[in-house]
Amino acid sequence: LTVVSRTMLSLRRSISLAALNARPFLRPTRSVGLRTWQATAASASKPLPLARSFATVGSEGSDSDFAPKAKAPTASEGRDVKTEIKNLVASRKVVLFMKGTPDFPMCGFSNKAVQILDFHRTQYGAFNVLEDMEVREGVKQFSAWPTIPQLFVNGEFVGGCDIMMEMHQNGELKKLLSDAGALK
Repeated sequence: LTVVSRTMLSLRRSISLAALNARPFLRPTRSVGLRTWQATAASASKPLPLARSFATVGSEGSDSDFAPKAKAPTASEGRDVKTEIKNLVASRKVVLFMKGTPDFPMCGFSNKAVQILDFHRTQYGAFNVLEDMEVREGVKQFSAWPTIPQLFVNGEFVGGCDIMMEMHQNGELKKLLSDAGALK
């Protein structure tokens, strides 16, 4: 090493050591709802501002606001989900299985599907699959299509958001909805 390099290395070490010695030592203390940090006697004599963080709840390591509020619903005994889905699809000319509701979609694809149907002023029924996990999984098996939203017209599966968008762009969706008598 050259003299300049040794001097720079020595200077860096002395700056690092000085910085370490100047840092106050902190220890955690508990207060109601918050964990605060206070300087110990070994730290500098000037007061430090207190830093706050979320307190842990029990051994979970999370705030109680993030704790689950209810258990997930269990499978119902003797429930025939396939028949329920058939009845839902047959109940209206146009049925959309979606995440959320038409007024408050909970998914971008469901939102796009609603916008397409609303653009055509379609009368349709919507089912929120987030409220019933059995129907959510059942409709995927019923249609042999892995994603939500799913559109049914006159009891037949049309497709998901991408297919709806493609049909909307080339005019097929308007013709299908018109033939079904679902336009206002």
